[in-house]
Amino acid sequence: MALSRLFVKSFLTLRHITIALSGTTTSQAILSCTFSTTRNMKHDDENITSGATKKRGRGALKAAIVLALLLLASLAGVYFLHQDSDNAKAGLKDAKNQISQLQKENAMLKIELDTTKVSLRREKELRERYELECDSIKTMFPIYITEMEVNNADGSGKVVGGGDIVAANSMYLMPRIKYMGLKPGTKAELLVRLYDNEDKLVTGSSSPAGYSYSFKIDPVEPGVITMSLSGWGGADRGHFKAGTYRYEVWMGDMCLKQKSFTLR
Repeated sequence: MALSRLFVKSFLTLRHITIALSGTTTSQAILSCTFSTTRNMKHDDENITSGATKKRGRGALKAAIVLALLLLASLAGVYFLHQDSDNAKAGLKDAKNQISQLQKENAMLKIELDTTKVSLRREKELRERYELECDSIKTMFPIYITEMEVNNADGSGKVVGGGDIVAANSMYLMPRIKYMGLKPGTKAELLVRLYDNEDKLVTGSSSPAGYSYSFKIDPVEPGVITMSLSGWGGADRGHFKAGTYRYEVWMGDMCLKQKSFTLR
């Protein structure tokens, strides 16, 4: 670019020399051309210096901008790194809390499992003992009584009322049993005891010694059977007073079942 400017200035100088020779003396023309050339070259030097200064200024500005951008990028990187660190810490804290909760739940489940195991073991032991008792009873008794309830009945054996027995309406207190026939086809002689509200054995003139009455099952039926035994009382309402009574069913010297009940 500087060589181009110098070429142009040289061309203009020759043009000035030509003009000077045509209107003045040779020495004047030479002096005039020399002065003009010197002034133009000085002006060119100033332009070149100014351009270089501007170029250096623009370069410094670009460097400053680049440096500022790099600084901003570094600050942004540090900020996001700090954010990521905080997020990681929060995530780690949540994970620890979840692990702690899971550990607590696991401990509770373990306790429940252990409790269930103990319950199952006890249930198994009871079932095995029950089976042993059943086997023992089978060799001794023809029936095994599983349930017993007491109803209020009239002289024909029909149940009167339901639920709790009211003393004012009491007539015959009739046991109702559910039994398993262990020896089908055989006979079962049951001995029954009724204790009144003063815990005294209720007996009559035909009562067996030590019992209220006897009841015979003939024959013993297979499977699970529900049946009513004979009732004790009278045809008039209000035969019994309020209080707690108890029925016991015996066979030989073994009490097969007992039931306490209250007349209100």
